[in-house]
Amino acid sequence: MQRGARLNASRLDRLDALCAALLAAAGVVLAMRIFAAADGIPIIEDEHVYLLQAKMLAAGHLSYPSPPLPEFFEAAHILVVPRYAAKYLPGHAALLAPFVALSLPWLGPTLLFGLAAALSYAAVRLAGLSRAAAIGAGVLLLVNTDLLTTFASYNSQSTSIAAVTAGIALAVAALRSPTPARMAGLVALAIFAGWVRPFAGVALLVVAAAVFVRARASLDRRSWIAAAVVLAAGALITAATCRAMTGSWTTPPWAQYAREYMPFDGPGIGAVARIRPERRLPNHLIGLFEGFLRTRLAHTWPHLPAAFVERLRVVAALAPSDAALVFIAVALFWAPLWPASVFGGVFFLAALTFHVGRAAYYIEMAPSLILLSVAGAEMAVRAAVRLRSRPVAIASLCLLSLPALWTAARLGTDFSELMSRISERRSPYRFFEPVFNTLRAERAIVFIHYPDDWDMNYDLTYNDPDILHEPLVRALDLGVRNKELLRQFPDRPAYVFNPATMKVEKIR
Repeated sequence: MQRGARLNASRLDRLDALCAALLAAAGVVLAMRIFAAADGIPIIEDEHVYLLQAKMLAAGHLSYPSPPLPEFFEAAHILVVPRYAAKYLPGHAALLAPFVALSLPWLGPTLLFGLAAALSYAAVRLAGLSRAAAIGAGVLLLVNTDLLTTFASYNSQSTSIAAVTAGIALAVAALRSPTPARMAGLVALAIFAGWVRPFAGVALLVVAAAVFVRARASLDRRSWIAAAVVLAAGALITAATCRAMTGSWTTPPWAQYAREYMPFDGPGIGAVARIRPERRLPNHLIGLFEGFLRTRLAHTWPHLPAAFVERLRVVAALAPSDAALVFIAVALFWAPLWPASVFGGVFFLAALTFHVGRAAYYIEMAPSLILLSVAGAEMAVRAAVRLRSRPVAIASLCLLSLPALWTAARLGTDFSELMSRISERRSPYRFFEPVFNTLRAERAIVFIHYPDDWDMNYDLTYNDPDILHEPLVRALDLGVRNKELLRQFPDRPAYVFNPATMKVEKIR
């Protein structure tokens, strides 16, 4: 491609806008299709927490007062003291909140999926690649089953992936034209990503710093001032948010939750400080404590090389295909898309300090892998076309088509399998909804009696924000102590519910 054509390709035109819009629409439709199969009901515990936090924000609160007798209301990833709040910073919930207020919470993540597809298209075009490559990036994102199921949920990765994709696209644009708005926007995106998932924020902040260093000769004073103001404002807002949620300017809710229940949970490698938790998790969640403690104790310096290799395998599995890894290697240090490489490298190393290494903890790297794979493929095609020998050029293009066909076959198979099994994607929580809906109609308080062998991944004790005044109050069954809580709700009928047997017993 000639230099002039490449520069033109970096400016988005009306046709680019149309292509991006079509990719966005396809993303929304696909995510809605997956969401509908589960009736929009959360599948895992974290989703309940994000929805609770979104409801709080929709009502104008970052947190609520600690409920009476807080030990009755403890649930996974929820703070009950010193305030009633989620253990997460509110970045993801802030995007969910408007849709929660409209009673359409599922619409937020589905729109983000479409936005991520459009942003991946924009990033490729801004990097100077062809429209075909940009469309390919958008399609690769849309048919990636890991990403699709992530966006068809209320998990925070949907927001962080969209923020990361936007950050990479903005970094590429800022490298070409480092305006004050772009430089400040890049810092703002990094801060916001940190409010969603901290490692993503750290990695994007390093990308922003690298862009500043690379473009320093072209930056004027306004760019530095704008970025500094955004950074200072972000730090102040973060501190104020922590103060509202934990009572401390310097203690984020996640750290507060760890201190109360799992002091060992957090970034770190090596010896674990034997600090006694301030509170004890409820019996049905003890497995959560024990499981996290096992993985943290195993996350040692001698084990780190093995963990490094294993997590590389996890990340490689997030690539479009094994064959695409060759194209990723080709483009890893390609100048126009180096922000994607920097983000991926920093994010991987940051996440390596955490003791859990499942794919869900590395999913933010998927957009970078997709962008680099299409960049590497186009670079390889350009090199083949420039070969002087026509037969050799044709043979090279035929050879290059093999990994492309392999990638298409793999993604097509995975995507078809996912779509054929949509009806099987059911939330386990839906089985309990009829019981809770009936009790909600009575404005009851229900004590949940978890059996000893209850699965820790299914917590039913999540309440709505204003516990004292909600139509249904859910509490842990603490036996003879239940009467203490009943005094706080003298006018409500009371029940004990065993989720294993589905038995509901009225006690008042």
